[in-house]
Order: sequence, then C-alpha cells, then structure tokens
Amino acid sequence: AEVTVKCRIGVDEQDEDAALAAFVEQVAAAGCTRFIVHARKAWLQGLSPKENREVPPLNYARVYRLKREHPQLVVVINGGIGNSLRCTSICVMSMA
Repeated sequence: AEVTVKCRIGVDEQDEDAALAAFVEQVAAAGCTRFIVHARKAWLQGLSPKENREVPPLNYARVYRLKREHPQLVVVINGGIGNSLRCTSICVMSMA
C-alpha cells in the first residue's frame, strides 16, 4: 500500500531547511514517495491549533525548493490556499 506523509516545514526554533531535508530524506529512504507539506512551521508552545493554521508565516518557497531537490517525489503544498485564484497562483509559481 502507498504511504503518504503530511508534515510541516518545521517545528518551533528548528532550522526549517535542515529539519525538513533530514525528515524527507529519512522517510523517502523508507519508501514513501508522496509528501503533503503544510508550508508553515508549527509552534508547540504559545499558539492554539487554530492560530498555528494562521499565525506562522507561509513559506511556499521552501516547499518549491523541496520539490526541486527531490523531483522523483510527489510534493503537494498545503496551507493558506483559500480560493481558486490563490491555487492558480501557487501552481504557476511551482512551475517557475
């Protein structure tokens, strides 16, 4: 059966570049090929679950870079996509 992983770009004070890269490398090495990446960090202290979906800044560029670094993986952006215009904008940027 296919395994899909949904994750954030990082947690709290983690270096999001290093943490996300290490996580994806390890999980992909175990056979996962599909990642749904919420383009915000998660703050475990000080923010409610609702605030975690709105307050940390979106970093779509980090998710685009993940896809460029791992073209063999399916990488899906999640987070902050509230309408079809925003979705189209993200799709166009991902192809740039």
